[in-house]
Formats: sequence, C-alpha cells, structure tokens
Amino acid sequence: MSLSEHRAVGLTLEALRQMSARLGRDPDLIQAGGGNTSVKLHSNLWIKASGTWLIHADRDDIFLPVSLTAIRACIDRNEEYVTNHHGLRPSVEAAMHAVLPHLCVVHVHSVNTLAWASLADSPRSFATRLEGLKWVWIPYIHPGLPLALSIRETLGSSPDVIVMQNHGLIVAGDTCESAEALLHDVERRLRLHMRAHPPAQIDELRKLAGSAWQLPADDGVHSLGTDPDSFRIATGGTLYPDHCVYLGHAVAACHSGQAPEDAAARYERQWGKRPAVLACEGYGVLIAPDLSRAGREMLTCISSVVRRIPADAEVHYLPHDQVSRLMNWDAEHYRQAVARQMERQ
Repeated sequence: MSLSEHRAVGLTLEALRQMSARLGRDPDLIQAGGGNTSVKLHSNLWIKASGTWLIHADRDDIFLPVSLTAIRACIDRNEEYVTNHHGLRPSVEAAMHAVLPHLCVVHVHSVNTLAWASLADSPRSFATRLEGLKWVWIPYIHPGLPLALSIRETLGSSPDVIVMQNHGLIVAGDTCESAEALLHDVERRLRLHMRAHPPAQIDELRKLAGSAWQLPADDGVHSLGTDPDSFRIATGGTLYPDHCVYLGHAVAACHSGQAPEDAAARYERQWGKRPAVLACEGYGVLIAPDLSRAGREMLTCISSVVRRIPADAEVHYLPHDQVSRLMNWDAEHYRQAVARQMERQ
C-alpha cells in the first residue's frame, strides 16, 4: 500500500472513530456495548470489537480489521465467521456489515426505532414515516449470520436504511458523514414523545427495598412502576435482544400489595433466574445491588422505549424460544464478559 493510501486509511478510520464516539454519547441511539459501526477499506472490514463501547471509540482502539474475502466466503458457506485479534472478537454483526455494499455501515438501537419496531403494525408505520428513502423491513430473525443472510436477500432494492423488527436500525452510506446524516434524518422522521408519568413514591420504595434491593440513580426509570401503561408493556415480555441479554426475559412485576421477595421468587420460578429489576406497581423501580453499569443503561433504555409506545398499541414481543436462544448464545456470553472487564478498568 502506498503512503497516500495509508494516509487515506488513517483519515477514514479517524472519521469512523469520531462518528462512533458521537453516536455512543447519545443514549437515545446507543446503550452500553450495544450497536456497531464499520468501514470497508481495500480488502478489510474495520468493525467494532464485540463487547466494546462506542462511547470509547475516540479513546480506545476498539476497531478490528477483518478480511472481507474470508468473511464473505463464510457467509456463502452458511458458516459463522469467528476470529480473534489479541483477545478481541469482531462484533457479532460483522456478517451483516460485510454483506452490505456501502463503505460505512451504522447499526444503532435507537429508542424511537425500537418503540415503532415493537408494534404489531410496524411496517405500515414505517412506510409512512420513511417515504422517499430507500428502506426495507426485516421481520425478526436471530442476530449474526441469520440476519446477514436475510439482509442479503433484500439487496436487489439497494436499501440505505434497514429496519429490523424488535431489534433496531441500520443506515449506510458511501462515507461516515453521509451515513451519520442519514441516521439523523431517520431519527427526525421517527421521533416520538414520551408519556408523562407520576412521580415515584420514594419513601415507600425505601421501605420495600430492605437490604436486598436498591433505588436506581436515574429517576426516569421509575415510570416503569408509576405509569400503568409502561408497567404493563415492560413486564409483558422481551422487546429486543439487549433487553433480555442485560436484564432477563422481562422486567419483573411486583404488583400492588405484593412483597418484593415474593415477586422475585415468582419470577425465578418462571424463568430460572433471579430478576435484576423489579417494577413496583404504583411506586417505581427497585434494582439488584449488583446490577452492572450496562444493565443500568439498558434499564434507562427500556423506560425510554416503553414510554414512547402508544398506550393503545398492540405490542409485539420476542417469542420465548428466540429469547432463550439469545440468552444461551455463546457470542452474547462473550460480549457480556468483555463488557464486565471494561467496567473494571
């Protein structure tokens, strides 16, 4: 590679790092280690390492080079691409980035998109709001290779915007600047207002908490308990992959008059795992003392999503078999392990 080509690569990677850090600082787009970005340069796909956080993109070396030839060959053979760079793996969505022809690909878990994409009539809602854009709708499918193969089938329509049911948003462009501009256009079109909610009953929550639970630092998440519609939606099931990956099958419901430990025991009997979060009906939210920073960010995300879902809307949840597949997926276990390691640094 010539000196000028090396400089071009450096400039493009710097643009990717700066864009990724900007997106990572917006909790309405990116939460914890979720989301991923990439650029294609010569024979390589430069993509975020699994489990790393986009908010650190301008501080840490979080992008890995992946051979486009190698990953596309794996996709053609219907095989997952697995490689390791000094202890880091490429994002679980590397295959999805590789099948798209665009130079720059951005995948976010936008709270506006997640709210729309969790509705039973999602395609119709998006068709109205994304009119004039080249976009496609992907019914929910397991992330990684299955999602990449599903997206590859849509490429005949040359989409620049991909909306994934109960998952999130992909935008792509020929430069980082054009992809970021398109993302902000889509966000403007999909913007939803959040419902107001009654204040938390802090004194009552402290009584309920005892020594087993804590109050969250983010007052906004108490809407999951104080807003009846948010309580119903959040405790009804899993809305998107990171929901269950970080917080379990659903937000646990502690109904009015029920003791928190009774609610936790009921949840554990149902799902085989103690809940990380209790939505206390009429009062607010309690969290487990060991809830990670990533889990706390995901709790804020869930409260932001459900407050945007219309109260009278029919909600589409992830099927239980898909939730179990996500929670038992090695790639997700690895991503969480990296996230925990980063939190300790």
